Amino acid sequence: MKDKTNIRLTAAEMSSLWLQYINDTLAVCVNTYFLEKVEDTEVRPIIDWTLNIAKNNLSMMKGIFTKEKFPIPIGFTDQDVNLQAPRLFSDTFILMYLQHMAILAMRSNNAALGLATRPDVVTFYKKVLNAGVDGLDKTRELMLKQGTYVRPPYIPTPDEVDFVEKQHFLGGFFGKKRSITSMEITHLFFNIQTNAIGKALITGFA
Repeated sequence: MKDKTNIRLTAAEMSSLWLQYINDTLAVCVNTYFLEKVEDTEVRPIIDWTLNIAKNNLSMMKGIFTKEKFPIPIGFTDQDVNLQAPRLFSDTFILMYLQHMAILAMRSNNAALGLATRPDVVTFYKKVLNAGVDGLDKTRELMLKQGTYVRPPYIPTPDEVDFVEKQHFLGGFFGKKRSITSMEITHLFFNIQTNAIGKALITGFA
């Protein structure tokens, strides 16, 4: 029987694996620093788990790259993190950061898995996606327990099914104003969270 893994990586597989490798080297640096500074004994195991996932991912990807004779990407290293730096972030922020990274990992890996062809790459991305789901579960459960989980906004339940009947619904800032939709609220909520986390990271690094 022909070895179905003995085929070249596609452009989609090359790019997604390269990006995943860079992201996981960054995750190793960030979580190593978090592990050095965390004080909450409930948050520490989640950081440790996330760190091990990133290291395992890197090991699997190195195997794929080596088999393909693909140059190992140069990602982030120990030289890019200072473990003796002062504590920059609270344990609550660390948990929020890990939750957000799990969501982003699920989003990006959905696309990578959808475009993967080679069985070893498909298997890898299934593991990465499952780890993202597990990471989200772990962070959500602890945040709910500690009272730090922020739910998206509530809106009234509609009384009936409604349809868009006029073109001005798509007018945005121009023309007749309308209430924002639940989908728009969802995107605004997630973007606000993303910006808040990014602002805190930039402030810390500055």
